[in-house]
Amino acid sequence: MSKEDLNATVTFYPKENEVQESEYIVEEITPISTTERLLDYNDQLKISLQNGINFTELLDTLINTKNSSELLDATMKLIDYQLDSSYLVYPQQYSRADYYLIFINRILEIHQAESVVLQSNEHEFELHHEYPGIDSLGYFVFKVLENNENGAYYVEKNTGLELFYLDFKQRVLRFNSRALTELLIVKYQDEITYEVLTQFTDYLLAIGDILKAEYSFDVDFNILDTSNTAYYAISDPDMPQQALDRLFILASETGHMLLSGAQNEAILELGQNVKMTIFQHSGFGEEARWVIAITDPDNAVSFFDVLGRYAFLSDWYLDNLNSLEIKSDPLYF
Repeated sequence: MSKEDLNATVTFYPKENEVQESEYIVEEITPISTTERLLDYNDQLKISLQNGINFTELLDTLINTKNSSELLDATMKLIDYQLDSSYLVYPQQYSRADYYLIFINRILEIHQAESVVLQSNEHEFELHHEYPGIDSLGYFVFKVLENNENGAYYVEKNTGLELFYLDFKQRVLRFNSRALTELLIVKYQDEITYEVLTQFTDYLLAIGDILKAEYSFDVDFNILDTSNTAYYAISDPDMPQQALDRLFILASETGHMLLSGAQNEAILELGQNVKMTIFQHSGFGEEARWVIAITDPDNAVSFFDVLGRYAFLSDWYLDNLNSLEIKSDPLYF
């Protein structure tokens, strides 16, 4: 290459496809007309209004259906329903927790077992349960956790005690032994009659029985379980020797006799063919645990029942909770 070629000025021109691409980029954008905006606004309103109509149809089903399957389906849809939109907002709405309460009343009504009263708060747009004979002491609501969209806890409002956990999607119902004991045995026992106490626990049992029969829910009644095959696992993995020694003394003071069985089990006859047995049970996988079992001819008495009937047993249990407390499902409590 010569010196003249090195010093020559070189001019670069865009390629043909680059010119075409540039022309495409600067293509003029046509603005949306006012008419088009109005039409879009009107369409969005129609969609929002139809969404509200769909909501009322689900609510009609929840309120009026006599079909258990329709009831559960409507409840689950309402719990997750997004009623508001950017075009239409409903200022008064029931909460997700309220639909759990409505469901409980409706499913009990369908099975002619309704005993709890669904009440509305006059000052706030929310619902709660009141139970006759207990309504002066407290009331019940469902609590939905922000980090758990699948289920809710049935809570006594004044104490915050969670009596059970209900999950429609997983079809799970779990009762909480600690909350049941603290609320009904410790707090309420001196305030209400034993008859009201058993009526309330019958109401809780009815919920579990219906969910189990109608929807095949996995139900753990815990200390409310009246089955003779219910084994209540205690918190202490070892033999609760100190608690057993104390029970021997309390039983003898009340005219009962604590006996020792052939398999080292402790047996307490409570009358009317009701028997409480404390023994080591190997039905929890490979780990054997000490359990309490209540047996009777009719499968009608639970461990909770004997705590309510016999003051010496409730005192014994409460005084030895560190070793005797009945375990609840650790996934939920």
